[in-house]
Amino acid sequence: MSISSSQDFIRGSAEHQSRLLTGTGMGVVALACAVLVGAATLYPRLTAPDGVELGIEVPFVGPGVAPGTNVVLHGQTVGRVTELDRTASDTVRMQLVLDEGQIEGLTDEFEVDYRPENYFGTSAVNLVAAASGNKLESGMELQRTPLGDYTMSTMIEQGSSTIDGTLTGDIISSLDKSVHYLDGATPWVETGVLVADRVARTQHELPTDLLARFNDILEAAPEFSDQAIAALMNIYDSPSYNRLPDGSVGVDDDVLDESDAGLALAGNQLFGQAGKLLASHDDELTPLIASITAVSDVFPHLSSGGMSPESARDVVRRLNSAFVDTPDGKRLRLRIVLDAFPSVAAALGLGPTAAPDGGVR
Repeated sequence: MSISSSQDFIRGSAEHQSRLLTGTGMGVVALACAVLVGAATLYPRLTAPDGVELGIEVPFVGPGVAPGTNVVLHGQTVGRVTELDRTASDTVRMQLVLDEGQIEGLTDEFEVDYRPENYFGTSAVNLVAAASGNKLESGMELQRTPLGDYTMSTMIEQGSSTIDGTLTGDIISSLDKSVHYLDGATPWVETGVLVADRVARTQHELPTDLLARFNDILEAAPEFSDQAIAALMNIYDSPSYNRLPDGSVGVDDDVLDESDAGLALAGNQLFGQAGKLLASHDDELTPLIASITAVSDVFPHLSSGGMSPESARDVVRRLNSAFVDTPDGKRLRLRIVLDAFPSVAAALGLGPTAAPDGGVR
């Protein structure tokens, strides 16, 4: 027995209402299925990041590398890390998204390392381009072994390990001694720098002029060398010392013995007798030496605060000009300044003179 129902908002017979409801239900189900299929296919494409998406399997990642880390090529940011996953083989799958407009020429043979992106030590994934390979395409899965880990954290860790293992007490003591030795050499270095600075300040000639003058010196060098060599050869070929009576090369003992006798005679008879003479007249030589010492002691005072060479030349010039040639011979031109004498100055009214009792008259 069938049961029929009627709907107040649908006109018609019960059969017509049943067919209409069945069709409407089937349409709603079909529309829902279409929406679900469209969402499943279109949503990943609409939400997918723009660029070339790559999957790279690496044995390790550097400290600080995480989702959101920048990918660098030739120092320029070209993408970012979107995901890190651990695989069943204890490796890391690193998902990258690269800007297609900034990776022109990059092939699938590129290499990977980790290094700081800036002076703050922010870690980044660095791509090293290769000359060969195929063009990158989105969806590629690659396997790479990083060329190295140059991140700031790793460098600090390795530096600390190196310092901890090498800076022992003996090394520190040696470095301290080296620093003290270098402090002792500092004046020499400063002197060299000062001399170089003075030469640079006083040097006004162009390098071309200096090289030309240096060439002039070098032009005379061969002749000088020839003459020096010739002089040495003449000494070597001297018949008095390097020739035997038969003309062969050798030492003439007779000549050397004669020279030795002459030197002994000069040393013993000449200089020896002179020494004995000086030793026997030391009382007479002492006043002479004292006089010479007194005269020689005057010159440092003249050069330090007294008469200079210019003043001495001026005195000589005045002395020469005091003598004039006359028909009767040379005559001395003498000018006597009397106003400096007290007796004359008082008579001329140029100033007071001292009285014998200490007063003024």
